Amino acid sequence: MQKISQKHLKWIKSLHLKKNRDREQNFIIEGVKICDEVLESHAERIQQIVCLNDYVHKIPKTLNPLILNCGPNELARISTLKTPNSILIVLKKEKELDFNPSKKTILLDDIQDPGNLGTLVRTADWFGIYQFVCSKKTADLFNAKALQSTMGSFLRVKIWYVDLEEFIENHALNIGGALLDGGSIDLVDFNQMNALLLGNESRGISQALKTSVNQPIRIDGKGSAESLNVAIAGAIFMQHWSK
Repeated sequence: MQKISQKHLKWIKSLHLKKNRDREQNFIIEGVKICDEVLESHAERIQQIVCLNDYVHKIPKTLNPLILNCGPNELARISTLKTPNSILIVLKKEKELDFNPSKKTILLDDIQDPGNLGTLVRTADWFGIYQFVCSKKTADLFNAKALQSTMGSFLRVKIWYVDLEEFIENHALNIGGALLDGGSIDLVDFNQMNALLLGNESRGISQALKTSVNQPIRIDGKGSAESLNVAIAGAIFMQHWSK
């Protein structure tokens, strides 16, 4: 264990930016519950641990070389939270992942809000769906807001950022898509699907990808709202898909 330095502070602060996270393949996690899970089950991915004195005794002694001890003011400088906890961990992104076409997959077409992305990942984890393939313009999962919204589910869900149109062309997918002119969700045979496509919050699924949808699906409403939030709609689709 060592005292945190200005160099450490500058480096960790730099990971607030996506370009630096992408370059270094590292990201920041915060929150006692998530950090405890990482310390217990994903210690091999930990690059650095920053914590207050009152948290040091909770960390396995084998990880002592990775600990940077700091004070509340120093932690506040590098935290992404309005009210920092007692610990922050720099975690390595997983190495190249293998896509499994036989497993259920969520396809995301330019989802912009990190909170929506994180909520979708958390919901998918609840329903046992562990693959996300996202367009390159979809929000970054390793953004602080997205990570917090997952409530730790990012540790169990695999995610890829690709040219989505090209990816769909190169994989044998039977895609269900959220479209207002689709068939009623109550009449769709979800057993025929191995992928679910969700579109951008404001414009929905792009024209370029609509032709890839094998089963257009709509959620029937009874009120006057124009549409559903994409994370809510995604949860409804996943609940039907998991039956």
